[in-house]
Amino acid sequence: MKKITLIPFSLFVVVLFFALVQASFAVQNDEVFIRVLNTSMADLTEEARQILEKRYPDENWEHYDFPSYVYTSDAVETGYKIAVKEPELLRNFKCYCFCDAMGHQSLLWCFLKEGDIEKGFDDHGADCNVCYGQAMMALLWDEAGVPVERMQQGYEKKFERLIEQFGK
Repeated sequence: MKKITLIPFSLFVVVLFFALVQASFAVQNDEVFIRVLNTSMADLTEEARQILEKRYPDENWEHYDFPSYVYTSDAVETGYKIAVKEPELLRNFKCYCFCDAMGHQSLLWCFLKEGDIEKGFDDHGADCNVCYGQAMMALLWDEAGVPVERMQQGYEKKFERLIEQFGK
C-alpha cells in the first residue's frame, strides 16, 4: 500500500517542480518582454548589435553588399542586418508604420524587396524608425524566448496610438 501512495506523491513532486520552473521562466520572460517594450532606440540598437555579434560572431557583413543608405545610423544598419540573418522572424509581423498601403506584406518587406534578399534591398526601412525599431524588438524578444504571439501583442501595445489613429 505504501508503494502506491509513493508513486502519486513522487509524480506530484515532479509535476510541481516543472510547474515552478515554468512559472519562473514565465516571470523572467515577462520582465524581459516589458523591458524591451519600453527600451529607448539607442539601447535597442546596442542590445541588438550584441545579440547579432553573439549569434553570428564570424559573419562577413560585407558579403551582403548593403547599399549606402543602410549606413545612415547604427540603428538602421542593425535593422538591415537583422533582416538578412533573421528573415523568418521578421516575416511573422506586419509593420506598424502602415506600409502595407505600399504593398508590404510583412515587416521583412521594409528591408528586402518583396521580402526576398534575391530581389535586393528596399530603402523604406532606412527612413522609418518604426521599421528598424520593430526589427530590433523582435530580435531581443526572440533571444529571450518570447513566443511570436506575445511579440505581436507587444507591438499592438507599443503602437496602440498609431492603431487608433490609422486602424489595424
